[in-house]
Amino acid sequence: MGKLRQLLAIAPLPEFTQATNPFALEIPADVLQLQTDVCNVVEGTVNINTFEPAYQEKIKNYYRFTAHRQNSKSNNIAKRTNDTLDLI
Repeated sequence: MGKLRQLLAIAPLPEFTQATNPFALEIPADVLQLQTDVCNVVEGTVNINTFEPAYQEKIKNYYRFTAHRQNSKSNNIAKRTNDTLDLI
């Protein structure tokens, strides 16, 4: 398993910026860094133990409690044709 992990090693994601922000309001810099760290930990590119224990807890709580719920009123739902329901 260790050799496979070395073969499939992926570099950590670069830090998120306002350019990657899909929302109209600006996201604070510390939250962008937290989002980057959460993604890197979830993807397995950075070990969570490399962070301080308090920040580890912050990462876990951010991942646990900040889900974005999708519904039919969201603007990013894929459009479908009425006759065949194929994605447009």
